[in-house]
Amino acid sequence: MSATPAVALSHLAVATPDADALAATLAQALGATRGAEELLDGGALRVLFVHLGPVTLELLEPRSDDHTVARFLAARGPGLHHVSFATADLPAALAAAAAAGVRLIDETPRPGAHGSQVAFLHPRSLGGVLVELCQAAAPPKA
Repeated sequence: MSATPAVALSHLAVATPDADALAATLAQALGATRGAEELLDGGALRVLFVHLGPVTLELLEPRSDDHTVARFLAARGPGLHHVSFATADLPAALAAAAAAGVRLIDETPRPGAHGSQVAFLHPRSLGGVLVELCQAAAPPKA
C-alpha cells in the first residue's frame, strides 16, 4: 500500500451573502488584510480571500440563486462552509480517502481558485465537516 499524500491547511471557507461587508468587518475588528478575488463557476460564485496572520479565509459569495453556496446560505445561513487542505498530489489524496472509506463528492479534480484543482469529500464521512482537497496550479515553465 502506498503512503497517504501529505496535506496541510490551505484555507477556511465562509459562506456569506456580502463578501465585501464581511471583509471590512474582519479588517476593522481583527486586522485582516484583503487579498485577491475572482469569479468561479462561470461567474456564479465570487470568492474573496482575506488574510489573518497565517490563516487565509475564502469568503464565498454566490452570484446566482441556484449555486450550491446560495442553497447552503438558504438552508444554514452564513458561516463556515468548508475546510481546505492542500496536497501536492490530488489524485493520490482522493484515492487514499476513498480507500479509507471516505465518500467522495468529486471523484476527479475540478477547477478551483487561482488555477488550482480541487475535490470535495462528503461531510458525513468526516465528522460533519465538508472538506476540500486542493492542489496548487503548476508554476509556469521558464
